[in-house]
Amino acid sequence: MRLHVLGSGTAIPHPERGASGYALVADDGAACLLECGPGSTRRWPSAGIDFGSARVVAVTHFHVDHVCDLAAVLFGRAVIDAEAPLALVGPIGHRGHVAGLRALFTPWLDDPAGLVEVHELADGDSLTLPPFELSARHVVHAEHALGLRVRADGATLAFSGDSGPCDALVELCRGADVALLECSYPSARETRSHLNATTAAEVACAAGVERLVLTHFYPACDGADLEAEVRAAGYRGALHLARDGDRIDVTARA
Repeated sequence: MRLHVLGSGTAIPHPERGASGYALVADDGAACLLECGPGSTRRWPSAGIDFGSARVVAVTHFHVDHVCDLAAVLFGRAVIDAEAPLALVGPIGHRGHVAGLRALFTPWLDDPAGLVEVHELADGDSLTLPPFELSARHVVHAEHALGLRVRADGATLAFSGDSGPCDALVELCRGADVALLECSYPSARETRSHLNATTAAEVACAAGVERLVLTHFYPACDGADLEAEVRAAGYRGALHLARDGDRIDVTARA
């Protein structure tokens, strides 16, 4: 499968980075969206995604920079009368979140054909939505915030969502072919609800990650030598600093 970076930034407007959004596209063309931040749907066409191929939209928590385009997805499907099923996956409270969006924008987000299903995941839950297999762990951020593992085509990606360093995140990443971790700040900025360059490296080292992709950069990262900081913290594997528009192959380790 392929990872498309739709937005490598945050809620802070940035000339080169959009808000959180990623897409995993399987070999059969089906897409699993990870996060749905404001403006992330604009990049669907460049990743070859439309309302027919978008089969899963998974959000890790309910902060605006991760979920704001969810209403746009439901509205767009209604406008074109989409015929493909869609699974909306999120943490505990996701059914209420989707119901609230529909109540706010009624009737424009309605699903009269019954093709949209909402799923809530708690810590340790798993869900199969072919060709994708998802599993979740609670991480350290907002209430019920999730990190996710997604498997398809024989390969596995681990995604931190927004998380500070924690044992659950290390476990989530262990054995994954690619770990996609947030890196909100340079090492000098201490935080327990996010990762910085040092703590992201420490999580990757503890999990034995061989391919690390860092993302979710606040403007404080501009101009910082994040790669040098990650290496100084001991990580020696393959490292990529995400940018909007990146395409990264996720393949099983030999």
